[in-house]
Amino acid sequence: MLFICYLRWYIDSKPIRVYRNYENEGIAFPNKQGMKLYTSLWNGDNWATRGGLVKIDWSWAPFIARFNNLRARACNWNGAISIMQCSLNIPANWWTTPTYKQLSHAQLVQLNWGRKKYMINDYCRDTNRFHGHMPPECFKSQF
Repeated sequence: MLFICYLRWYIDSKPIRVYRNYENEGIAFPNKQGMKLYTSLWNGDNWATRGGLVKIDWSWAPFIARFNNLRARACNWNGAISIMQCSLNIPANWWTTPTYKQLSHAQLVQLNWGRKKYMINDYCRDTNRFHGHMPPECFKSQF
């Protein structure tokens, strides 16, 4: 059985998003197939900015995203190997080592700092979007 404890995203070696696997409690978790990374820019005035409270400053346009030294460090599943191999506790799978089982105290401090300073939209706080019926993972600890 494939069991991944967390999905984590880092920028400049600092954690910015963490999602814990609660699949054993019936909460969906994306661990049964490979994933791809896509990026885009869009006008999120009405939904991604606290219901439109934070307006986009169009004087900064054009908005350009640049990624320097991007390294997607994850299991390189390309269909040639079984996705089950991605969860094996072997040296090649560095993400299964105890170091990556949970965030360190310093990483938790970094994550909370980044959330307070930069996070504008958290879908688990968007009660209007879900009409008060929040997704079940919103009631669980994620980090």
